[in-house]
Amino acid sequence: MNRGFESIIDRLAREFWRAAHTREQQHAQSQSRSLAEVRALDQAQRAWEEAPAADPVASERLRLAWRQAEAAAQGARAKFEMARLARLLSDGLTRDLRIPPADLRARNTPPVLDTRHLPKILAKPEWETFAPEKPGRLALAMPGASGRYEQAVAKARSEFVHAEREYEASKIRRTQGSMILQIAQQKATEAARAESARQNAAVADFEGALLRGEAAAVTGYARIVLSRSPYPEAFQQTLAAHYVENLKLLAIGYDVPTLDAAVPTALDYHYNAAEDAIQGATVGDAVRAQAYAGALQQIVLRSLHELFAADPLRHVNAVVLNLYASDGDARICLASVHAARADFAALVLTEGDAATHLAALGARVWARPDALQAVTPVAGVDMTQVVTDADVAVDRRFNLMTLSDKDFTQVMFHLLRSHGFEGPPLVPGEKGGMLMCRAWDPHPIFGGDVVVHIFREMDRSARLELTAARAMLSEMQQIGAARGMLITTGEFDDGVEEFARDRRIELLSGHHLVFLLKENAGVDASVVVPETVDATAAPF
Repeated sequence: MNRGFESIIDRLAREFWRAAHTREQQHAQSQSRSLAEVRALDQAQRAWEEAPAADPVASERLRLAWRQAEAAAQGARAKFEMARLARLLSDGLTRDLRIPPADLRARNTPPVLDTRHLPKILAKPEWETFAPEKPGRLALAMPGASGRYEQAVAKARSEFVHAEREYEASKIRRTQGSMILQIAQQKATEAARAESARQNAAVADFEGALLRGEAAAVTGYARIVLSRSPYPEAFQQTLAAHYVENLKLLAIGYDVPTLDAAVPTALDYHYNAAEDAIQGATVGDAVRAQAYAGALQQIVLRSLHELFAADPLRHVNAVVLNLYASDGDARICLASVHAARADFAALVLTEGDAATHLAALGARVWARPDALQAVTPVAGVDMTQVVTDADVAVDRRFNLMTLSDKDFTQVMFHLLRSHGFEGPPLVPGEKGGMLMCRAWDPHPIFGGDVVVHIFREMDRSARLELTAARAMLSEMQQIGAARGMLITTGEFDDGVEEFARDRRIELLSGHHLVFLLKENAGVDASVVVPETVDATAAPF
């Protein structure tokens, strides 16, 4: 039976990995900044920047010192990264592997209403800032001075009236944007509450299944355990997990970066003044290959330690672990081991070296993994079930296509009002999924009656046809409207844009609505038709 928790547990595992990965990189950056060479680089750069411009000789000397310090800092960072690879196992052995139940449950924190991206209200214009300076008695005595002053006043009055309109329009945009934002906030809160309930129910189901030793729960638990293990930046965790219940065997496939991605190419750098460039002394291939092989050996032991140590219920008696690296479109197995719990427990990981421990387990590790030549796995792992961020991504944008007809109508109404339109509310049109109204644009030059037709297309492949534009033009002609606005959540069919171009019909498609909601309400929106359409979001 499908327990229903697999996708949520996989999503939690990816979230744990992103959090652990971010913390690890921040910690590494903090340690890197504390290196003596990096601190010396900061001091040398400040000294050069503060050098007096009047002394070019001293400035050039300080610039040379800065560039030399830059080369030294670059080498120190590379050696620091190499040292991180050398202590992957020791760092993993000191981690707390317990997973508190609270870490799995949602905290149900409602989204905070963020008004920072709402349109700003312009400063209220004051006539005093527009009024021209009144000429004195002597200036007024000059021929034409009175007329020129009256013209200046008239021009200033026109600019003042325009500024007042812009001020009032900004207040309207802010108010209507706030209305849309409140609807989006309400829907986000409802979605977060529902998502939290689903997650907590799934976690409860997961915990029960884990107690019973069900395969889906054990594999999900293994994903969580390994996802909480932080690695250097080059390690973008992707793994597959399978559990054979009758054998109590856990099979893990783990992707690791290639040698070029994981190991620095140079450890010592110097500044070449003649070419004004920092150059590195390339590390020998044998040294890099040895560092890479050592890192892989440590990853195998560290992962086995984490899987066995974080299994208090003893569901896992043995682990098959394969490490893979990408060679183009193919995965190459670089290491493979079948480790029984008792055999692994006999190892003292704090003593000896990783190669000796793996030899005791009978592990297969290619002597030159840098060449990406495969070893034969002790057992195959189906890597088609690798879970990535894209597989578990949750789209939390404000989706117009999942709104009820009432909420969708309100959002469209406020969006029209944010453009300064006045008039009656939107009402259902003749066709399904259609809203319409005859609005009024108060603009003194371009304003007048505006015919508005809005179509919410719940069919992914549907495109608004030319007949819709013709129907709008007919209605515009009947009432003598100044212009029309044809809106669809989808796209327009061929020919609609050309037809509307010279007929005062403005076209807004789905991506325009997304842009306007961001501009007018600061809301990240989408127009994605869901796989299963809720009845409350059905066309009008």
